[in-house]
Amino acid sequence: MHGIKVEGIILKRRNLGEADRILTVLTLQKGKISVLAKGVRRIASRRAGNVELLNRCLLYLHQAKTFLILTEASSIDTYQKLKEDLTLSTYAFHIIELVDKLTAENQENSILYENLVYVLQKLSRNPRQIFVRAFEAKILSLMGFVNFQEGLQLDGVNIKIINLLKSLESMSWDGIEKLKIEEKEAMELEIVLRYHIERVIEGRLKSRQLLRKI
Repeated sequence: MHGIKVEGIILKRRNLGEADRILTVLTLQKGKISVLAKGVRRIASRRAGNVELLNRCLLYLHQAKTFLILTEASSIDTYQKLKEDLTLSTYAFHIIELVDKLTAENQENSILYENLVYVLQKLSRNPRQIFVRAFEAKILSLMGFVNFQEGLQLDGVNIKIINLLKSLESMSWDGIEKLKIEEKEAMELEIVLRYHIERVIEGRLKSRQLLRKI
């Protein structure tokens, strides 16, 4: 069978049968895909630790009739610092839930993948909420839901917040890291971006409930 090698980040997983899992993965080469990981829940499985939620890994696959089947996996980054901190893990799971909700399968988007890698790296090194807001702005723009450069038609959104949203949409991650914003501005950014996200997905993210508690 034809083998496929992809780099990806595990967005979601669900159990199947007694020992298998279905993985949802955002990949650099193929966009979001579903992968069947056979036997990965068995204690003796060598692949289990490499395909944990949030891991960035290399996946070796083959195409079966209905699924891509995982044959081997190796970790590039497990983002352990994010997983070990309650607040950071909540931010990270919010980000990967957002990716899962806003993307369709089998639509390659290397720019989105690179932004996902950048935001997880930045949060690991410098845990600031501005990175979460920046990723929200970038994914809404990249997926064609909102163009902040065209301005916002929202009552009560002041020009400074609109300009901040434009900056978050277009700036590099190194540039975003240098931004300094006040607490009030941070709250306004969160409200505006939450409005757009919930309008697009027609509901609320599960991670939003956790974010409100921390």
